Formats: sequence, structure tokens, C-alpha cells
Amino acid sequence: MQVELVAYASMVVASIGLVGAVIYYINDHRNQARMRKTDLIMRLYATFMSKEFQEADVKVIMLDVKDYAEYQNKYGPYPSEHPMHIAFRSVAAFFEAVGILLKKGLIEIDLVYEIFFVKQRWEKLWPIIRDLRKEFDFPGYMDKFEYLYHETEKYGRNLVVNG
Repeated sequence: MQVELVAYASMVVASIGLVGAVIYYINDHRNQARMRKTDLIMRLYATFMSKEFQEADVKVIMLDVKDYAEYQNKYGPYPSEHPMHIAFRSVAAFFEAVGILLKKGLIEIDLVYEIFFVKQRWEKLWPIIRDLRKEFDFPGYMDKFEYLYHETEKYGRNLVVNG
């Protein structure tokens, strides 16, 4: 009887230890994932705030064209090494990458929404992207940037509704 009690107690202690180890592992795994996501968003932010990106971003924000034809008329055929084309590609590619990361669940929508202000860039570049899709018969061109735009807009609407 005493041997059975000791064996049972050992089994209970071992089970408690195993549960504790599993809980520790799960918490540690969550913390590491959170740290990786934080590191990723901070590296994206460093790129976003870099002098080179900011110069390109200002060109995009100041862009004043209604469609690709007007854009092409002002800056020449795309692609080329015109500074505006380089700015367009830099900004669009950055947001395309952020859209990919968001779609894969590697970054959180709330951080993207609060840090990157996607709407202004997408609305400036959409008429050009739309027409480039047609011209190059590439319907998926910058589609993750578009996904990013729609997701941030949806998130923003939910913030307004839910306070």
C-alpha cells in the first residue's frame, strides 16, 4: 500500500512537472514570437524612416497625376531611371513587402495601421498601378500593396465603429 502511494505521488509530481514545462515552453514561444514581430516592425520602420525612403516617399506624396497616361507624359515611359520612377518603385515595393508580411501573419495590422499610413500612398499610386496592370497584362502587380490598403481601411473602419 505504501509503495503504491509513493508510486502514485511520484506520478502526480512528474505530471505536474510536465504540465509546468509545457506552460513554460508555450509562454516562452509566445514571447519569442512577439519579440521577432517587434524586431521586424522596427526594422521596417528604420527603412521607412531612412533618408532614401523619405525622399522617395515625399515624391510619391506630392505626385499629382490622374492616371498612368498623365504620369507617363510627365515622367516618360515606365520603367526607366527617372527619379520619379525610382521613387514609385521604392515606395510601392516597400508597401508590397509589408502587405506580404501582413498576409502571412508575420506583422500585426494595428502596428501597420498606426505606423505606415498606407492610405495616402495607395491612393496616389493606384491609378498608375491599375493602368500598369493593364499595359503589362499583369493583374497581380502590387496586389499585396492593394491587400494592405484594404486591410488597413477595414481596420480603421472597425476602430471608428468600436471606439
